[in-house]
Amino acid sequence: MSEIQIESSDDELPEEVAFDASKSAALKSVKDVLEAAKREKNSLKEKRKKRQQLFQEQKKRKRLPQELLEEFDKEPQKQTGPSDNKGIYKKVSKTKPSDNKDKTKTGTTAKKISKSLPDSYRVTRIKDESAAKSLQQKAVDFIQSRLYGPGTIRTTNAELLSLRKKRGVNQGAAVGFLNKKLGASQKARIARSNKRFIRQQKLIPL
Repeated sequence: MSEIQIESSDDELPEEVAFDASKSAALKSVKDVLEAAKREKNSLKEKRKKRQQLFQEQKKRKRLPQELLEEFDKEPQKQTGPSDNKGIYKKVSKTKPSDNKDKTKTGTTAKKISKSLPDSYRVTRIKDESAAKSLQQKAVDFIQSRLYGPGTIRTTNAELLSLRKKRGVNQGAAVGFLNKKLGASQKARIARSNKRFIRQQKLIPL
C-alpha cells in the first residue's frame, strides 16, 4: 500500500514543476512587455525633447537681432542726416523786414512736413464702405420685397370697395360701375391717409 502511495506522489511532482516553470515564464514575458513599453516611452520622450530643442534653435535663428528690436521700441521720430531729409524737409526762403540789419536777411529754413494725416482727415477702406452700402441695399430690397413682392396681397381702393359691395350685407354693383371718378376731396383724403401710413411705418417711398 505504501509503495502505491509513493508512486502516486512521484507522478504528481512533474506537474508542480511544470506549473512553476510556466509561472516564471509568464512573469518573465510580462516583465519583458513592461520593459519594452518603458523603453518605447523613453524613446518617444527623447524624440520629443530633441524636436523641441530643434524648434527652439530654428526660432532663435529666425528672430530679428536684439539691436534692431530695441530700435523699433524707441521713438519713431528720429533725427536723420541731411541726405535722408530730402522728402521730409523743404527749404523755404523768408524775408523779415526790420530796422536792424542783422535781423533782416533772406535765409533758408527747414520746415518739417508731417507725414501723419491731419485731424480733419479720415481713412476708410473701400471694402468697409462697400460692405456698408451692400447692407443698406439689402435692407431696401427686403422692404420693397415685403411691400411689393410677389407674395404680398395688394389691391386698389376701388377693388376693395367692390369686394365689400359684393360680399357685404348690403350687396350691390361694383364701384367701377357706380362711380368711375372719385371726388377731389375723397382723393385728397386718401392721399393724406397714405402719407400718414408711410410716415408712421417709416417706409421708404419709391
